[in-house]
Amino acid sequence: MNFTGTESCGNSPKNMFVARFEENLINGDRQALAEVVDEDCILQIVGGGGVETSTGRDEVIDALLRIADSKPVAGHLDAAITHGKAAAAWGQWEHSSDGEDIRYFSHTLWFRNNKATGFAQIRVFHA
Repeated sequence: MNFTGTESCGNSPKNMFVARFEENLINGDRQALAEVVDEDCILQIVGGGGVETSTGRDEVIDALLRIADSKPVAGHLDAAITHGKAAAAWGQWEHSSDGEDIRYFSHTLWFRNNKATGFAQIRVFHA
């Protein structure tokens, strides 16, 4: 899996925290996700069919891994930015090596605390 873009997020430890989350998500790394998803995290996945809500670490990780299970061949993170307890990341996942099947994402995340040790809430927008 080729994942690019994280090098542009290095101006802040919080930004890098978010960039690593995105890389772990696209790679479907359950263990790495479990280390940053809080025990009582809330996830909302927003798509054309409405909003799917998951609550609790295990349920949130299962839902996130269903997204990653789409088996992208590459991904690019355009940006990961943070301000206080809020963060945002956006970019694209490529689902074919010829560049014909590109899906864009936008994720908003809220840290449990200002130290950015874990996510209390995640909202995923996929098109």
